[in-house]
Amino acid sequence: MVIGFCLTASILATIAVKRIADHKSEDNFSVIVEQAVTSLSRTAEIYERTLGGLAGLFIASQDISFVEMDDYARAINIHGNQSGINAIGFASHGEADPDSLIVRRIRPRTPGESVIGTDFNLYPEIVKAAKTARETGTLALVPDIKLPINGELLSKGILLRPVTRIERITSDGSLRPAEFLGYVFAILDMNRAFATLSPAQNELVELRAWFAEGTPATPPLFQNIPAADANQNPKFVRDMHVESFGRPLRLLWTGSNKFDLIQPFRAPWVMLALCLALTALIVTMLRFMNRRERTITRLVEEKSNELVTRETERRSIIENAMLAIVSTDANGQILQVNGAAQSLLLTPKTIGLESRNIVEVLPGLDPSEPDSRFKLTLPATEYSHGETILEVEKNTWLTSDGEIRVTLLMRDITKRERQARQIAKMEERWDLALIGAQIGVFDIDFEKNTSVVSKMWRMMMNITSSIDPADPFKDLLDRIHPDDRENLTKAHRACIVGGCERAEARFRVSDSGSDWRWIQSDAIVVEWDEEGTALRMIGTQVDITDRIRVERMKQDFVATVSHELRTPLTSIKGSLGLLESQLAEANLPVAKRLVDIAQSNSERLYTLVNDILDMEKMNAGQMQIDAKAECLSKLLVLVSDQIAPYAAQCGVGLDVSIPKGNYRIWTDQKRIIQVLTNLLSNACKFSDQGTRVRLSAQLLSGEVRIAVTNHGPGIPEEFHPRIFQPFAQADTKANKKKVGTGLGLNISRHLVESMGGTIGFKSIPDQKTIFWFTCPLADDTDKNFDETETENIDQLRAAS
Repeated sequence: MVIGFCLTASILATIAVKRIADHKSEDNFSVIVEQAVTSLSRTAEIYERTLGGLAGLFIASQDISFVEMDDYARAINIHGNQSGINAIGFASHGEADPDSLIVRRIRPRTPGESVIGTDFNLYPEIVKAAKTARETGTLALVPDIKLPINGELLSKGILLRPVTRIERITSDGSLRPAEFLGYVFAILDMNRAFATLSPAQNELVELRAWFAEGTPATPPLFQNIPAADANQNPKFVRDMHVESFGRPLRLLWTGSNKFDLIQPFRAPWVMLALCLALTALIVTMLRFMNRRERTITRLVEEKSNELVTRETERRSIIENAMLAIVSTDANGQILQVNGAAQSLLLTPKTIGLESRNIVEVLPGLDPSEPDSRFKLTLPATEYSHGETILEVEKNTWLTSDGEIRVTLLMRDITKRERQARQIAKMEERWDLALIGAQIGVFDIDFEKNTSVVSKMWRMMMNITSSIDPADPFKDLLDRIHPDDRENLTKAHRACIVGGCERAEARFRVSDSGSDWRWIQSDAIVVEWDEEGTALRMIGTQVDITDRIRVERMKQDFVATVSHELRTPLTSIKGSLGLLESQLAEANLPVAKRLVDIAQSNSERLYTLVNDILDMEKMNAGQMQIDAKAECLSKLLVLVSDQIAPYAAQCGVGLDVSIPKGNYRIWTDQKRIIQVLTNLLSNACKFSDQGTRVRLSAQLLSGEVRIAVTNHGPGIPEEFHPRIFQPFAQADTKANKKKVGTGLGLNISRHLVESMGGTIGFKSIPDQKTIFWFTCPLADDTDKNFDETETENIDQLRAAS
């Protein structure tokens, strides 16, 4: 009968454990999903509060400076809140062109400055979202738009909010009408917004997100795990439809392969094996029961008096113990508790613990579990501050009468467990962030001669185990190139003694004595004692091997272009010039034709070499700008005279007009002529035969806007984001017949921005194209101007 009971109990326990394991797995999956959904709601709230606060600034005053924008960006910690916001800004319709929607203000500086002046009206998705936001008065999102940021075309999200000053009665009793000011917007990294919803998201769950209802036919907007690595047969799935960012959002959560792997699916079989083993043990024990019975009877009589004494001592110890102690019978009925247990388990509604069942007091406790030490989590109540975590040690023993007693020793470890969880989560996030950014971090304690390094640092240095576990940073010195060790130690020594604020150094490192890799180290002392002695230094180290290789390739290329190409080109041009002058006297049309072709090609090659060298100077920050006050009309006359022969060669006319008056602009004459020559030559090159290219200047507040307009095929819309990139040329039939380097507009943009201006364009296919840039007015120029009065080119030449 005992064997049958044990087998039945084993089967029932196996079924119960399986249900518990399945329920626990489902609960774990639900907790991860609910945490991520809550995080998504908080992210949406952050976007709404951020744009709401920014709208309030522009409602209070439209003249918000870049400094105030920077202050607001720092106040909301735009990069530190992990919400996916890259930049915030303000866009409004232009006075000259009401159909435009120009970006007026944007911060922070990176990536913001490259977007200033962008016309959002050129993006149909943004126009549609702006119209919806203004009609509804709420936020409107464009989830995926290609924006030209820092010379690159990047996929970003745009979140718009209309800014309207409401109708209000002023202090003098008049009614101030409602006024639409424009739109505040945020540039979002949608991948970052979705990827940081939950710490366990990238490993334990797979997320796919669509901005649509139902099952979309298009690929998901976001997918944290590639389709090839996704779990093909997930055991846990959650399909959710929520409203976020002002649009319906579908979220499909599935358990990852790793999540399925760590679930306790084997627990029922382990329980069955344990129960069967316990049954075998019970059978074995029964065989010895009869043999031991007589011995036990004799021992009971001998130990009775001793037990009475021990009982008295035990009660004294239990009552005065710091641990919470509870004693129960075999059915879980509480028999005795000490003072610590009364304080831990009693609530205002509890009269007493005696005579109650232990399962009522400790929900989740399984009395059938064997003796062991384990953790028990009590659910939150109205009298507790959240759930309570206990460390429980269970001991089963027999009384002198042979009755089973169970003693539970309990300690409240809630605070310790919460702190341990927080520390573990923080360390996990920190390591993941550093590994993703490929940055190694070290922390040196000079007082204790110890150091702590990140997981990415060990991966970068290929150090799996340290000779001195307390100071793994020492192992780095043995891997540094002998010629570079002094660089690192000297930089650290200078920072430690206070000679410099930061310790920056480059050095080579290798774990095999060959195949050296370049490392960039940046450290700072963060703790000093009262006498000024450095106590602690933290720093980062990054592998810059590829960057060093590219820098050397660029240096070699520029040196080759400068010394091996430009020098012989100069000789070739001079020789062709002499040859042309000699052929002018001889009547040799074929030879002259060949010389002209050679001169044209050498001139093109010489221009390309100069453009490459200029571009390298700008990238290296070595381009010199000699800005001073220059006469606007003289500059336009000079450049128009230079470009006139080329315009005639292209079969187009040239018109010039600027505001009347002797206006002076702050610029470098050589560089602005280089910009204007490039824009005018492009305009002539791509104009229809018989049309006229117009060079004009318009006075604005504190600056001059110079524009070049031509009539021709225009610029394809898909090429607009790449127009200012180096070596970028539109692939059109008209362009295939034109010869160019693809560097002129990129160089022009850098020159204009270096002189304090901005540059842009607007093109209507098969109609007209306008390239414009701005220059600041000189301080001695009269700012009171009349925009309607202009002079033509003949009047300018006469004045000059």
